[in-house]
Amino acid sequence: MDKLRDISSVRLLLYIFVFPLGISAQQHAVKGMVKDEEGKVLSYVNMVLLQKSDSSVVSGTSTDDTGRFFIKGLKENSYILKASFIGFQSLEVFFQVNGDKDLGTLIMQPATEELRGVTLTSDRPLIERKSDRLVFNVENTSFSAQSSFDILRNTPGILLLNDQVLVRNSPAVVYINDKRVYLSGEELKSLLENYSGSNVRSVEVITTPPARYDAESGAIVNIVTSKSISIGYKGNVNTRWTEAIFPKYNIGTDHYFKNDFLDLFIGYSYNPRKEYKHDNSYFNFFDSAENPDQRWETDFERITRSYAHNVHAITDLTLNDKSSLSLSANIMYSPDKTYDNSSVTNIFNVGGDLESYFLTDGDLENDRSNLDFSLDYSYKMNEKGARMNVASSYIYYDDRQQQLLYTDYFGADGDITSDNYFDFLAKQRNNIFTQQLDLYLPSDWGTLETGLKYSSINSNSSAVFGGDTPPEDAESDRFKYGENIFAAYVGLDKEWGKWSASIGLRGEYTDVEANSIVLGEVNTQAYTELFPTVSIKRNFNENHQLGVSYKRSIDRPRYGSLNPYRYYLNERQYEEGNPGLTRAIDNKIAIDYTYKKKYIFSLYYQHTNNEINLLTFQDNENRVIRAGQYNIDEGLQYSLDFTYYAYVKKWWYIYTYMSAFYLERTFPALQSDIPVQKLNTMGYYGRVYNQFTLSKDRTFMADLSLFYISDYMQGSFIFQNRFSTEVGLTKKLWNNRVLASLNVADIFNTQNIWLRSRYQNQDNGYIARPETRTVSLSLKYNFGNYRLKDNERDTTPDEQGRLE
Repeated sequence: MDKLRDISSVRLLLYIFVFPLGISAQQHAVKGMVKDEEGKVLSYVNMVLLQKSDSSVVSGTSTDDTGRFFIKGLKENSYILKASFIGFQSLEVFFQVNGDKDLGTLIMQPATEELRGVTLTSDRPLIERKSDRLVFNVENTSFSAQSSFDILRNTPGILLLNDQVLVRNSPAVVYINDKRVYLSGEELKSLLENYSGSNVRSVEVITTPPARYDAESGAIVNIVTSKSISIGYKGNVNTRWTEAIFPKYNIGTDHYFKNDFLDLFIGYSYNPRKEYKHDNSYFNFFDSAENPDQRWETDFERITRSYAHNVHAITDLTLNDKSSLSLSANIMYSPDKTYDNSSVTNIFNVGGDLESYFLTDGDLENDRSNLDFSLDYSYKMNEKGARMNVASSYIYYDDRQQQLLYTDYFGADGDITSDNYFDFLAKQRNNIFTQQLDLYLPSDWGTLETGLKYSSINSNSSAVFGGDTPPEDAESDRFKYGENIFAAYVGLDKEWGKWSASIGLRGEYTDVEANSIVLGEVNTQAYTELFPTVSIKRNFNENHQLGVSYKRSIDRPRYGSLNPYRYYLNERQYEEGNPGLTRAIDNKIAIDYTYKKKYIFSLYYQHTNNEINLLTFQDNENRVIRAGQYNIDEGLQYSLDFTYYAYVKKWWYIYTYMSAFYLERTFPALQSDIPVQKLNTMGYYGRVYNQFTLSKDRTFMADLSLFYISDYMQGSFIFQNRFSTEVGLTKKLWNNRVLASLNVADIFNTQNIWLRSRYQNQDNGYIARPETRTVSLSLKYNFGNYRLKDNERDTTPDEQGRLE
């Protein structure tokens, strides 16, 4: 009875209802913790238990996120425990079991390598394959001098196309320290470009996320930043200069302070940018009999000027041995961002003769601000690592933009025939609130996770047309959007012998009302969906591991895709929102095989109903081109991926990621006779990264990255043969107080290629040419206790990822 009184009520219920088999089977057990020589815990260390008499394998496990391990079901005997981890010397511990055994803290020493007579300490490996993810370690590597966006671009398994983050050829959700970033597209790119890579420890590519992540997270890219482990103060100033068509730069400063109860970070950056983009496009129009009629060719140029201020602050408070509190604020203020657009559109007849042309000047001004505040409370429930987390967040997002378009029409002889002017004012204001409760309950039998989450989103938008002659199909409107999501999940992780399993179930109830007040379009939805996740793995031996996984997930429309905003390239070509968008449901199954922990093969199938895609349609009768997000009927893919990583030489590290795939999309052909269109393609994607150590003290590094993709599909567009090359140099100076980096991207200017959409009476294409060929120089100076690791991390909640 005394023992029962000491067990918390939560743990007691778990032992009674969940773990009876594990309790009855338990004999003697051994436990402990693994750290490096600096006192840092080591996760996922391989722990193999051998019988001392004949060295036969008895059992095995790996350390968890806190560096702890636990092996149960042992008979009284003499054993050898072997610990192994890439980058560290193997460790053996001899002990006798005649009862439960606590080995305490085991210290692993870094591995050393001989290089031309000089003993060097090896860096932590760049690539690690863990049970449910691929980890790209970049801390203290040449990547530290780059931005977070550049790091993502070089991460195995991640494909960046048109500012979209793809994993296994499908859109991925970006998290930072397990908290979702509610930005996408250009805004996500801007955030990551201004987030210093020197504060990034690793990037995790999670292809089958567990149930505790939002159901939208079909695949996750989680950026892990450094944690605070020391006491003191440090700071830095940093700058990055980039030369392209126009030079651009950013400057920033970060400050950290930590003592026994306070962990404080504040950072500020200022990012003035002037960017150039040059696009070409064509549209082959057809008459009513679907015979070629006219060809329009547009030459478009844009100069963008922006002045963004970013403030990021975090305060972590240790209340007592069991409780901690974290307050954070992220503020982005970008006033007076301007787009100077100019284009000329030539109109040719069937014979290729110029019939007429028109010139368009489109000036756009944008003011944007984003504020989010978070409060997190954590309570340690027992000594085995059980904990409770409560998190609240509030996001305020304000976006205002006004566009003015001036168009002059000319005949083939150059005489002006008419002109036109109109303007478009758009506003959007979002208020987002979230509340979340999570329980993490480890035990001798397995680890149980469960929790609840509530999200409330309210968005108000307006669109007002003015000027001499607004487009005939354009109407001023007000748009209101409300969404409430109630979620609950439970997940269980279990290891036994050579097997491991992770199963979970997440349920979400969603209530949506989208109201286009002037147009009278109401999109009301209320639905409940269940999202199971299953992952089973088998370790046959040290060289062979096999896993099977299944996940069901959801993709909800971005807020900006729902409201009636329009962005005009010219008065005949625009992109607009779609208030009728609904959810997409994705199902994915994968088989993964790992050989010698460095050769990884993945075979998977993915099917998505109502997949959300950006589609472009040409109205052949009225000569109007419009683009927007639409729910297509379905999308599917079959893929075979291969990953390899190793030190070819002691001074040469290499990884390669390759994917062969088949893609198929079935979508509505809104402007064609046959209402449903199916397109498919087969293709190949490959990336090879090389890192070279150029100095004996490892302070001078070089890297070379090669990227290639053949046939690929985005929406109704198919493109071929995209290739790019990137090189970089990194040097640490003055006892690592100064980090200097030189990087050249897209050396041969081959990254930008034509995308073409051809089916039925649709025939169009474009090539976008942003400034991909760049030369960048970065400098960072550390002062104070610069070896102190900080608590900088992104605290943005999940819902902000749907802001655009």
